Amino acid sequence: MNNITPEQLSEEKKNKRIVSNTILLFLRMLLITIINLYTVRLIFKGLGKEDYGIFNTIAGVVTLSSFICSVLALALQRFYSIALGKKSEQAMREIFSTGIKIVLHFSIAVIFLFETIGLWFVYTQLTIPIERMSSTLWVYHFSLISLILSFIQIPYTAAIFSHEDMNKYTIISSIDCMLRFIAAFLISHVNIDHFVFYGITLMTVSFIIFLFYAFIARKSYPECHFQQVNNTKLYQQILSFGGWTTFGSLANTSMVQGNTILINIFFGPIVNVAFGVAVQINNAFNALCNSMILPFRPAMIKAYAEENYIYLNRLFTVSNKFIFYTLMAIAIPLISEMDFILNLWLGSADQNMIRFSQLMIIYVVLIAMHNPITIIMHASGHIKEYHLPVEVFTIICLPITWILYKLHLPSYSVFISMLFFSFCAHGVRLACLKHFYCQFSISQYLQSILAPGIFITLVASGVAYELHTQLESFIAFIAEFICIPICVFVFVYHMGLSLNEKKVLKTFVRKIIKHKK
Repeated sequence: MNNITPEQLSEEKKNKRIVSNTILLFLRMLLITIINLYTVRLIFKGLGKEDYGIFNTIAGVVTLSSFICSVLALALQRFYSIALGKKSEQAMREIFSTGIKIVLHFSIAVIFLFETIGLWFVYTQLTIPIERMSSTLWVYHFSLISLILSFIQIPYTAAIFSHEDMNKYTIISSIDCMLRFIAAFLISHVNIDHFVFYGITLMTVSFIIFLFYAFIARKSYPECHFQQVNNTKLYQQILSFGGWTTFGSLANTSMVQGNTILINIFFGPIVNVAFGVAVQINNAFNALCNSMILPFRPAMIKAYAEENYIYLNRLFTVSNKFIFYTLMAIAIPLISEMDFILNLWLGSADQNMIRFSQLMIIYVVLIAMHNPITIIMHASGHIKEYHLPVEVFTIICLPITWILYKLHLPSYSVFISMLFFSFCAHGVRLACLKHFYCQFSISQYLQSILAPGIFITLVASGVAYELHTQLESFIAFIAEFICIPICVFVFVYHMGLSLNEKKVLKTFVRKIIKHKK
């Protein structure tokens, strides 16, 4: 112990916190994913095929603005984390109060847009049966109120994330999940319009969760109390950061929610059901990925602020490997057994559902790999220089999809543009990171992350194919969800980890075993 420096002790303490938060969030996500998957089954059954397709379309219209929530949350988290790194309580108070003013202004703007242009779009552009238009408008307004509540809670959730109090987030998000499950369960047990009832309950859940976040944050953190702030420079900095991040989020959101609307326009609400199921899978994977990257984000931003680039590079490499290999261990058996899973999950599944869901999983894994890169670029402050070249590739996905549909290509061709432009965008992300963060090495990235990742994916996919073709559906399903994760993690240990990473892993496992004894 005498040979360990204070810096090493501090780094070990940070690592323990990251590991504990990662495990906590991963277990939470595992539980929530299971509940959410069954919740979708209840919604599908309670609403019926047509109303479920309409609901996903309306949710898509509203969600086109929900990206602002994640943008503002990231902006406030970034400034919170830097203030925490500098131990400036006054700066944190100013960040919170400025955040409150910003979200209120955004809320007013969003309400105006959705009560004018949004209504026009629903009335004139979407394919909705006339007899369901009245119910659709009610759900549209309920969804808008839910979105506004999500805006207002952003400064509180950003404070919780920046303080790395993931236990608070875990508790509240778990309550959110359970309330949504109860709402889905009740759909089939009420005598009013099921579609309208579900919209009302989701709005009510959003209000309850907002109260939870506000109460806990105000009680836990002194800075979470509004005060008049005249720091115009801070206001401009947050908006500038959020502005270019908004451009990036708008591009990524349009790839999913914008395509939902295009599918409705060209193919109607029935095909929307298939894409809606794929979007649910997308949401589940994104939530899983966010739960994995959340413990790393504050630590990486603080490491950059402290100019501790050696530690930052370690976090970057570990977070990339953790995200990719964990997602692949789940994605490969899901893709292989999608037919069986969807029939088990929803009771029935057509070919569109199966194909959309498989392609969506590939898309989500590709998109997930940008997270560690984006964290460093956000910490560096080079927001414009990062998002402008990257999202030029991403945002043109929507018009390309429109062109493909105009050429009468099948509905699943949406994934041609989604996957192609996402792949191109990732290459640009790496180039930007290399340009603005000279400590990053593209060759090292290819050698330590990409090359072994591709090899392990091919091996695991081969094993999944053999199990799928040689065994009965149910047995193959069980076998793949046992064998593929084991296969991935065995190969990861022998090929995907450095000697230092193996050493850290062994030490962590020994501590767990010793603690249990």
